[in-house]
Amino acid sequence: MSRLGLYLFGPPRLEHDGEPIVVNRRKAMALMAYLAVSGQSHSRLALATLFWLQADQRHAQASLRSTLWALNKTPLAPYLDVGPETIGLHPEIDMYVDVSHFRRLLAACQTHAHPPNQMCPACQPLLSEAVGLYRADFLAGFTLADSPDFDEWQFFQTESLRQELASALERLVRGYSDQAAYESAIPFAQRWLALDPLHEPAHRQLMQLYAWTDDRAAALRQYQVCVRAFEAEFGLPPSAETTTLYQHIRQ
Repeated sequence: MSRLGLYLFGPPRLEHDGEPIVVNRRKAMALMAYLAVSGQSHSRLALATLFWLQADQRHAQASLRSTLWALNKTPLAPYLDVGPETIGLHPEIDMYVDVSHFRRLLAACQTHAHPPNQMCPACQPLLSEAVGLYRADFLAGFTLADSPDFDEWQFFQTESLRQELASALERLVRGYSDQAAYESAIPFAQRWLALDPLHEPAHRQLMQLYAWTDDRAAALRQYQVCVRAFEAEFGLPPSAETTTLYQHIRQ
């Protein structure tokens, strides 16, 4: 059976049975992303307003019809659920959306019998697969200059997904650390810190991991990276907790 793949981590792209689908209209791609991530149908009026805010209602509705016509000329046509009042995606048809799969993997970990910030053996492959899906930020490099409401929705989705990624990375770091699998934890800690170079707990965790793997020089260098970042951004040194860890590693 044919399958549609919609990939939204990074520049958006569509595949049908592994073959790329060319969608020349940016708003057609944006419409597919919006319908897929929201997971529900929307009124024609709401979609016309979202994507053509500056147009009057008649022209906005005409632009929406034109966009749907363009999509119906591609293999996407069977996946669209277009009614007289609403537009959505057929829930019965198999469609892969990387963002949705990412969130399902994280949600599956929440059903395990432990605090949500911990990692059990069953969580480990789910979390690892989830963070592997996140190859770049949501719709990275994609924007609609004349659709501020869509851009705002995209911004909040991006921030939410980044927070979900940070939480998953932290769980992997702490989970592997609890297992004394320090070498395995380091790449996740580096990626966790890369999301926010001013996140001091990630600096400390990486310092500690380097120390635990007997790479004292890397641990001390990581402290200096933290010092420079805080000096450049705040004109202040790191917290006493971070400095104490640094002094402990130096001894």
